[in-house]
Amino acid sequence: MKRMIVATSMLALVLGPAVTAAAAPNPSPVAPAHTGTACANVLANNPQAGSDSHSALPAQENFFAVGAAFCGIS
Repeated sequence: MKRMIVATSMLALVLGPAVTAAAAPNPSPVAPAHTGTACANVLANNPQAGSDSHSALPAQENFFAVGAAFCGIS
């Protein structure tokens, strides 16, 4: 019985954060209004995604798509 309780507890500790991580992005309601602008500036000025980058064009496009989704920019 004790082993079952320990196993269930360990499973809950491992899977609990995974469930919350799978949820849709939820921006903070107290985030400043300029957060999106600052995030866009970081994306636009990142040396890994510019013309001097060693990344392939598809990788640069993926970087911008993921960054835009992460920042909440459509």
